[in-house]
Amino acid sequence: MQVDTKVANVSKKGEELCGDNVEVVSNEQSTIIVLSDGLGSGVKANILANLTTKIASKLLENGISIDEAVETITKTLPVCKERQLAYSTLSVLQIFNDGSCYLVEIDNPPSFFINNSGQVSQLEMSERQVGDKEVREANFKLEEGDMVMLVSDGVVHAGIEGLLNFGLGWSGINDYLKQYLDKYGTTPELAQKIVDLSEAYYCMEPGDDTTAVIAQFREERAVTLFTGPPKDEAKDNQVVQKLIEQGDKKVVCGGTTAQIVARELDKELEVKLEYYDQDVPPTSEIEGIDLVTEGLLTLNKTLERLEEAESEEDLPDKKDGATKLAELLLTSDDVNLLVGQAVNSAHQSLKLPEEMSIRNQIIKKLVAKLNDKGKEINLKWF
Repeated sequence: MQVDTKVANVSKKGEELCGDNVEVVSNEQSTIIVLSDGLGSGVKANILANLTTKIASKLLENGISIDEAVETITKTLPVCKERQLAYSTLSVLQIFNDGSCYLVEIDNPPSFFINNSGQVSQLEMSERQVGDKEVREANFKLEEGDMVMLVSDGVVHAGIEGLLNFGLGWSGINDYLKQYLDKYGTTPELAQKIVDLSEAYYCMEPGDDTTAVIAQFREERAVTLFTGPPKDEAKDNQVVQKLIEQGDKKVVCGGTTAQIVARELDKELEVKLEYYDQDVPPTSEIEGIDLVTEGLLTLNKTLERLEEAESEEDLPDKKDGATKLAELLLTSDDVNLLVGQAVNSAHQSLKLPEEMSIRNQIIKKLVAKLNDKGKEINLKWF
């Protein structure tokens, strides 16, 4: 299983730096999400929040208790000369691989639990004292598709003494969540919607730093991409079977490769003629294959798309093969690459050895870029 996280924030009016900070760390056992709101706003608040999230995430990742983490943070934070305080809020959500969760809240608004059918509720918390801090805690279990949303007080205070006397509050956010979820279902992109809503209630002049972070528990997603004919034609069927057996999504790149897949599966290869981007050749269709594209030009353009986008939300709103492939790669956790070694003479310089073929160069760059984005890569040459 995987944890998807989305963070959205906006700074207080007139401040360049946000006084809220979110840190997300993952290891083999769990994902830890830490949200902190530093005292005040601007640079000082940003420093306090950053120190808090980094210290808390590092200590908890190494198995240190929340009690020790709170004590360490209290002793470490620099004291504000004006207010004589060293203060920041803290919310910690640790999600283990089996869906077990540990949630801690110190002076932050209550979190929102959203189950996979879109029902919103407030988690039952126990309370205890750690030093001079009142700590709220909960242990619970997530099912596939469930989400938890952490927010800073800038969210629940949105509109205070303006459009609303007492701000949106937890119940106001809850009402909006129900309307949104009924229409669109559960999605981590909801974090940005909540921040946009808060900013609107501030009349686009936020009176406080405002942050929302959503964590969604889901199954791993895998995509398998087959490109280039195998050097040994006798392995055509073997590679096609690997394509069919591996991954949730299946992609074929290259005209000759598509012909091999269609032949081995005894399916029709339907070539499309629509150009959605003049720099990207049209796609094709094979029953049972999620995406069929041209080869090198599309792969190279896909690489460009990945270099320009941090996530699928940054991709252009286009229907061309490169954009579709980039979206599949960005939304997958595991990427299986089946790369044939037969060299197309039209794409190969006679001065270059086989391993330096254009296809191989593009694939190696693609692997490097996907590694940078945290994807698990399984590359096989044929």
